[in-house]
Amino acid sequence: MTKPSQKIAVIGGGAWGSAIASSLASLGHDVGILTRRQDLAKALLKGVSPSLATTIGDRGITAPKRAGVKAEDIVAGCDAVMVAVPVSATETCLNEITPFLHPECPVAFAAKGFVPGADDLIPHVAKTIIDNPLVMFSGPSFADEVAKGLPAALVAASDDDQAAGQIATLFTGGAMRVYSSPDPIGVAVGGAVKNVIAIASGITAGLGLGDNARAALMTRGLAEATRLAVAMGGQAETLFGLAGLGDMALTCSGPHSRNFAFGLALGEGQAPSGKLAEGRYSSAVIARRAAAEGVDMPITQAVDRVVSGKADLAEEIKSLLARPAAQEWR
Repeated sequence: MTKPSQKIAVIGGGAWGSAIASSLASLGHDVGILTRRQDLAKALLKGVSPSLATTIGDRGITAPKRAGVKAEDIVAGCDAVMVAVPVSATETCLNEITPFLHPECPVAFAAKGFVPGADDLIPHVAKTIIDNPLVMFSGPSFADEVAKGLPAALVAASDDDQAAGQIATLFTGGAMRVYSSPDPIGVAVGGAVKNVIAIASGITAGLGLGDNARAALMTRGLAEATRLAVAMGGQAETLFGLAGLGDMALTCSGPHSRNFAFGLALGEGQAPSGKLAEGRYSSAVIARRAAAEGVDMPITQAVDRVVSGKADLAEEIKSLLARPAAQEWR
């Protein structure tokens, strides 16, 4: 059973890190945020999240007790760590905080995607750097809605049941309901692939292909994610839960999603905004990993070719529609 109030470090002061920290601080936890910039740390201590300012307005966030740029000041002595940096920064982040981690402190990862270079999932890469209990934290959750205190449901997944339960319990009593899961691989794959499918969903909207096409795309995208998860050692049922179907439904729902907005711009023939869309970078990594695992992922491969400029949108759509019919779940 966890303590009523715990000392928690949130790594990353962007939109998602700020929202997670705000949710935990509002429940009375001793929250610290590690950032790259001192000016950002000062703003967060005042309850101001620059990354969320345009979407949550003057209401601000619940301010953390601590914020700064030195890992030792934020991480040392913590009961739990929430990592909310871009997936590409995973290895750098872990190397920075490892010297200050208590061996039994669970480390939860809130980013979604495959680690570039390693072409592997966060849990696999993290295990090569730290020996702490590892947790994947994912589910349908826009950062600004979490920061506003609106209801959301997520999942904390780990090979270590106690670690998953500890992270889930941190949020008890708040607007975020967190379930536990023994399948970090399935959760990690679901969170990665849904970003790519959201780009495809945005493309269909931009091209005016209709709601039928978007529903079909999401369903077949879920099938792709399930095949990859199982091939990598995950459980198929996980992809029909919050980290799979739930997150995909949210991310494919409209331009509130950065990945959908990126695809929408492509479909409309416009230049995408400069906002981070993880699927833009992870599509190539996932396509390579799928090929290595012998997993058929035609939508992911098509998005990769379009995003990289190797293929024309119209031709890719024709190619997908021309694929021979097969049994649905084989």
